[in-house]
Amino acid sequence: MCMAVLERRVQILFDPVEFDRLERLAAQLGSSVGAVVRQSVADRLAREQRSKTAALARVLTQAADVDPLLADWDAVKDSFEGDRFEGIS
Repeated sequence: MCMAVLERRVQILFDPVEFDRLERLAAQLGSSVGAVVRQSVADRLAREQRSKTAALARVLTQAADVDPLLADWDAVKDSFEGDRFEGIS
């Protein structure tokens, strides 16, 4: 894995119980608390991107099925505005 250059600092405050749990997890993983937090953030961002990509794929798939000569565009718009856009923001 390519190591990124760390350039930004963020201060995060945890309650003592949560921080103790985080320290124990880091120790079990043989890692630092900072590395565990960074990995958690990276995982969350990756899930968010996959969700947006999947939502866009649903919209594009549905759009490809629309015959522009026969489409009732109000109905098409209404169907797109349902759960098709869930996950896109």
